Amino acid sequence: MTFPHIQSQFTVHSGHLCYGELHNIWQGALAEPSYGLTAVQPRVAGTTMTHKHDHKVSALNGTWNAFRLIDTTKCRLAGWFVAHESVDVLQEIDKILRVSGSPYEKDSGSQYNNEMTTQEGVLVINRYDWGLYDKRALDVLGEDEFNPSSFAPRIGVGLVDYAEARAQVIFWKDVPEDRRDEEQRPHGLWLDIPQNEYSFGRFGFDDTQSAARSFLFFGIHTVFTQTVIAGMQQPLRKYETHEERFQRRLQEGYDFRGMETLEMMAVPSRSGSSPADGDLLGPHLNHERLFQEADFAALLRRNANNLDFIDPWRDRVELLLNELLMSYLERYVLPLDRLFATILSAAQALTRQQAPQQNESRTLDFYLFQYLTQPHADPIPDWDAAAVAARVRAFLFSRRGGQLRLFSNDDHIAGLCRCLAWLIGEVLELASNGAKDSYRGNIMPADVRIAVCNDAELLSIFKFSRVYWDGSE
Repeated sequence: MTFPHIQSQFTVHSGHLCYGELHNIWQGALAEPSYGLTAVQPRVAGTTMTHKHDHKVSALNGTWNAFRLIDTTKCRLAGWFVAHESVDVLQEIDKILRVSGSPYEKDSGSQYNNEMTTQEGVLVINRYDWGLYDKRALDVLGEDEFNPSSFAPRIGVGLVDYAEARAQVIFWKDVPEDRRDEEQRPHGLWLDIPQNEYSFGRFGFDDTQSAARSFLFFGIHTVFTQTVIAGMQQPLRKYETHEERFQRRLQEGYDFRGMETLEMMAVPSRSGSSPADGDLLGPHLNHERLFQEADFAALLRRNANNLDFIDPWRDRVELLLNELLMSYLERYVLPLDRLFATILSAAQALTRQQAPQQNESRTLDFYLFQYLTQPHADPIPDWDAAAVAARVRAFLFSRRGGQLRLFSNDDHIAGLCRCLAWLIGEVLELASNGAKDSYRGNIMPADVRIAVCNDAELLSIFKFSRVYWDGSE
């Protein structure tokens, strides 16, 4: 059996720790003592999100042990873990990485402090939260802490007992940065990562969240799936292939609706913003679905590059796609039934086109006009056109009070169904590409939402679906 190797130790007696680069530590020493985990909310600073920390935390008194984190592929120092002697080292690191690990690794929790990180007892410190990005107290120590003795990038931080902080800073100030880790003192230590550009810190608190009990320090190049604690052989995170990660997420019940991504994409300054609530349509009744599993299967087979759906998300993808179609019919197609007597005039109104030319740009309107006016062109293999037509007609019939004019004609309904099939075929192709870009082997609701949001033409006709925006599929 192997055990973590303790690199160095120091003691805390004031019940508090100061941390960061020298001026950060000095700033922490100026702050009044506080107790417990204080939720530091992120704020917008230019184009970045930052936290304004005091560079001081309440901490367990006693002996703290420091452990080197080693990159096994490059055989070099990749980070540090410092913890009170009472802490289970592996269990504590595992918790921190789960709650808020590296922002450059998948499934690493939150990148910022929030309600979840506070409940879990983790304080997040990011690259823009300390160092020269926080210039408070910098003028006390001089405008530049950079020591030209080493041209290799190396950014270190100190961890010092609050009562000893100013004396420790004065001592370290006259020591070159690349040698501060050699000049340890009883109540503080310097943590240095060679070849490091940006630094991140995570404090772990005790179960009552009254005092910090651990500190994880890592850089932009720290890869936890290939990093071990000195003296140990097991990486701090298990490496997963993309497929293994996808399957694990399925088993864990991960939310694949894509609502957070859609919210970030559909900002008010873009056409992707949702319509007013009163303009949204749906949700519709389950028995009104226009396309069933066999219909989607036929459409997926049309393109060899398409990906399939997968349980338990298959039904939810199919429901979302049906909601897009039904909202489209209600918003754009139903008005045509009472306004126009011929399919040609209806097609011209729906697509804002006259008869398109063959050398014309192949837009969405081009294909909709073509299929509405040529319903039997380009038939779909294994497609039950009659069954789909019956469901589409029943849907329109129910919305028109039992009276259909234009779409009482079988050819007109056939053309409309072929339009719907083409639209879903486009969404499936784009969603398949999106799933592949996300290293998944199956289409999820998130892929459908992102595909529609990224395509201005599709978004313009599907954006009135309530389910698309609220994720209630």
